[in-house]
Amino acid sequence: MLETVTAHPPRLVPAPEDIQPGYELLLEQRQVRGAPVRLFTFPSGSEDVARTVVCLPGLGASGRSFAPMAPLASELRLQLWTPTLSTPLTHTPLQWNVAALSHPDAQLPERFALLGSSFGSLVSLAFTLAYPERVRALVLVSPVASVHRVRRWALSLSTLVRMPKPFAYLFAPSVARVLGGRDLPPEGRAEIVREARRLSPLELLRRLKDVLDADYLEALEQLRVPTLLVHGARDTLVPLGYARDVARRIPGARLEVLREASHLPYMSHPQAFNAFVGDFLVQHFS
Repeated sequence: MLETVTAHPPRLVPAPEDIQPGYELLLEQRQVRGAPVRLFTFPSGSEDVARTVVCLPGLGASGRSFAPMAPLASELRLQLWTPTLSTPLTHTPLQWNVAALSHPDAQLPERFALLGSSFGSLVSLAFTLAYPERVRALVLVSPVASVHRVRRWALSLSTLVRMPKPFAYLFAPSVARVLGGRDLPPEGRAEIVREARRLSPLELLRRLKDVLDADYLEALEQLRVPTLLVHGARDTLVPLGYARDVARRIPGARLEVLREASHLPYMSHPQAFNAFVGDFLVQHFS
């Protein structure tokens, strides 16, 4: 199933509900532990299971936000995982997603690489600490390992995306601009806004609580998985100093800083991001 672009007259800023050019991806919906999970893949992408990379998006984004990683799809089997829009109340969203990734319903190979952005980095860390034997390599983008180093005002700002209409339409593009930085293209901004509006206020608050409760800093020294961190120097949510601290705590970790990027470097600066991530992952799949 291919999600396609809705035809509309040209405009300066695309409507958030549209799927933008460059973000058209194949969609598969899997039932994992009784809940629907959307999995996006690239048309004509690699089908080599041994080179699988599972990409986990940020707080209110979908796997489609990783569409600018398309140049890597010929060499890597990129699986753009989107957590279910509503996790069961029996688990926190973090707990549910870790359990879902490890469940046979997920249909993931025995070993794969993980790439997590923001909230997705929190899920990636929790999964890797629980199942280190399944993770071949780890990429953390704008890492969240402890809320003590995340700017709470930015977390509060992100909740504006969920305000009722017409306030959401007034504030959501500004929130996306803050997260994406000045170089985030209009198509990327529309993608973030459109997907965030699909998430219920309850689910957003539950994911925010996971972020606020997180504290994995001391556990990072246990990681023995090849790890790359990619961080935007202009990130207003997660300070650069925090990414450096996380990198220092993970044995052998490497940190690459994109000076002009903000919280979503794979969307705003895909060429530099893909160069770092592609070289790292190909090396660890060889």
